[in-house]
Amino acid sequence: MMQATKEIKEQLNELYERASKHGQYQTLPDKLATALEMQFEVNEEWRGDRTRYPVIKGYLAKNKCNSVLDIGANTGYFSLSIADDIEGSQITACELNKTHARIIELLAKVGGYNEFRVTDRSANMEHIGDFGKFDCALHLNILHHAGHDFDKELVPDREAFMQYGKKYLKMFGSSVDRMIFQMGYNWGGDKTLPLVGRDDQAGKIAFTLDLMDGAGWEIEGVALAKKGDKDLPIAYDVYSLHEIKGEKGTQKWLEERYGADVWSEFYQRPLWLCKAKR
Repeated sequence: MMQATKEIKEQLNELYERASKHGQYQTLPDKLATALEMQFEVNEEWRGDRTRYPVIKGYLAKNKCNSVLDIGANTGYFSLSIADDIEGSQITACELNKTHARIIELLAKVGGYNEFRVTDRSANMEHIGDFGKFDCALHLNILHHAGHDFDKELVPDREAFMQYGKKYLKMFGSSVDRMIFQMGYNWGGDKTLPLVGRDDQAGKIAFTLDLMDGAGWEIEGVALAKKGDKDLPIAYDVYSLHEIKGEKGTQKWLEERYGADVWSEFYQRPLWLCKAKR
């Protein structure tokens, strides 16, 4: 086993050295980092997965979600963490980048996660309903890349994005019961092409509420970032839709909440906890 782990570590080091658009965004889950004696540093004040994971784990546990689809899994932090933390879970990690997909496969082998599947199938409009039925899906920071990284012909400009997004997420809701959703508010990640202004925090709330309402998703909770502690520099509180439609969705309240501590645009993207309307 030690020899096998050593060989996998060598393969992982080689794979991680390959450059990619979203390379080394994620750390390794603690259990795997210990087994492999390796870890990657991420500036968690800028962006992070450990910071968001308590919200994800809590929502899955609360709703007894065992089958989970992770769209755009990157190098698998969430998929692998869920496989370790939720007994009996069945995980499908979808990652179009073949290098990243191979990294996830190797890490799942180290963890001994048998009910774990990796696919590099596209999650575009044509294939979004082809993954099978799931209790919950993670759809994190993928949709705003439509028109750039995928479905270019369907989203030729920003004006087409909202209509496309509603149709896409409605189709997705036919195969998953729940979804944890997050998106960026610059089309394609391009700061010169905002869907909502950088500092328009209330506008981000309103934009996503419109998107989800038109796509047939019920909002069960909205997680908003705040200053954390020594272990995690950013933490989240979950609010109800009623609260978020009131004072907690206003520009003034959100500006005061974020202040100077939540300065990263990444953390100013709410996490949406959603249930498909059927």
